[in-house]
Amino acid sequence: MTTTIVLAVGIFGIALPVLAALYLAHRQSMDAEIRLANTMAGEILRRADAAGDQAIAAYTELSTPEDGDPCSDARLKRMRDVDLNLSYVEVVGYVDKDRLVCSSLGRHGEGIPLGPVEFVSSRGASVRTSVDLGLGTGEDGRFLILQKGSLAAALHPEMLIDTFQDRKDIAVGIFGRTGRMRLSSRGEFETKWMSRLGGATSANFFDGRHLVTLLRSSHYDTVAYVAVPADYLRSRLYGFFSVLVPIALVLGALLSFGIVRLARQRASLPAELKAALRRGEFEMYYQPIVELATRRIVGFEALMRWPRRDGPRLRPDLFIPAAEDCGLITQFTDYMLKRIAVDAPRLIERRPHCYVSVNLGSSDLHSEAILDQLRKLLATRGIRPQCIVVEATEHSFLDPLLARPIVAEIRALGIRVAIDDFGTGFSSLSHLTTLQTDFLKIDKVFVETVGTDSATSQVAPHIIRIAETLGLKVIGEGVENEAQAAFLRAHGVEFAQGWLFYQAMPIDEILKLAERPLDLAGATPAPA
Repeated sequence: MTTTIVLAVGIFGIALPVLAALYLAHRQSMDAEIRLANTMAGEILRRADAAGDQAIAAYTELSTPEDGDPCSDARLKRMRDVDLNLSYVEVVGYVDKDRLVCSSLGRHGEGIPLGPVEFVSSRGASVRTSVDLGLGTGEDGRFLILQKGSLAAALHPEMLIDTFQDRKDIAVGIFGRTGRMRLSSRGEFETKWMSRLGGATSANFFDGRHLVTLLRSSHYDTVAYVAVPADYLRSRLYGFFSVLVPIALVLGALLSFGIVRLARQRASLPAELKAALRRGEFEMYYQPIVELATRRIVGFEALMRWPRRDGPRLRPDLFIPAAEDCGLITQFTDYMLKRIAVDAPRLIERRPHCYVSVNLGSSDLHSEAILDQLRKLLATRGIRPQCIVVEATEHSFLDPLLARPIVAEIRALGIRVAIDDFGTGFSSLSHLTTLQTDFLKIDKVFVETVGTDSATSQVAPHIIRIAETLGLKVIGEGVENEAQAAFLRAHGVEFAQGWLFYQAMPIDEILKLAERPLDLAGATPAPA
């Protein structure tokens, strides 16, 4: 009997952690995919709502009664002016008897046939889902046409779903609830999904072949959908099982401890970050920015460092994204600005003509809270607006509708704005031209290849030409040798930073450096 019990306990000790691991893996995988699907559906719906808002804006702007020819030169110019200000709408025009007679592209003779209206939305817009305007662009040159009265707005359907390109195995799209027709889609689609939402604003379900997420717009009668294939889910689960099950069979009860420890490790970083903020563990370092022509210091970029009490030092490119992911970036920004409020007056007192450059997270530019934080910083004695430059990565401007007004308000405070790491993110020139910024910072990955045979060696000169065209000053990052500095200066770059000049230093060392009468006297060497 004892042997039987021992055997049973042994089997139980092996089976329990295996079963627990299988269950946890299944739940975590499903929850992770639901979160991913919700994120994707939210982005698609945001784009669709933005497209609808822009179409309405075009109707409003062009619906003012005018005497004479609707396709007059003045009317065409007005269409072009409206079109240029819309990022999703490609063409706006005048419709007569189901023909596009003229548009922001010009007059169309007898008109381009649009075909019959497929359905009318709940807001009274006549919808045609696939119209060939003969422009040879987009998928098969076809457009989604939204018409109100005699005015029409055309957009590429794929623009609504042209996101998450690394997830092409996941089906995405958007459909109209009134017409029960797809407006744009990629991958598989089941018409029965349209009826699963009912009166709810969102739904998640598994139909046997897909994990499906539906998300309804609060402004229009459109629904975004994302469908993750079951094979995709199974493959991820099998990969996880193939690691856990053999370990469980060998280690038995220790597997439970391993799973708990692994889960704690995965969840520990946000907790560590919160604790480190409470304890004030993060330190501010400052890296000088120099004028290339004279090597004189013109500014100091504030950089956060984490000398952890327990465990190895964690690089900023690891803990800052982690703070973004777990929603702590606002607290990090507040922490950083409070430290700068202490350090900056001491720096500015020694170098009145220098500035301190502050890095903001992506979410900072999507919330007006950053404006109050910056106002508090400017209220600090000894800090003037011209002494502060705000830096944000190019990724921060992915949603220009949110970022643009925040950037404008920051500049209205007298603070200059720099786009950091330009060329490594979304690289949308159309967004760049509408944002009010002062500097472009060339990422070090492009600086280190200048003057070489690398495929990216021509990126830096291209960025410099873009900045010149837009009237922006350029700062080269990560300059490590004289050849790179000479190349940048020869191509018109005024400012740079990097280990060739100075490394990032804590405030006490920076203050000693700032007391020197000439910046030419000795750069701080890079560590060996």
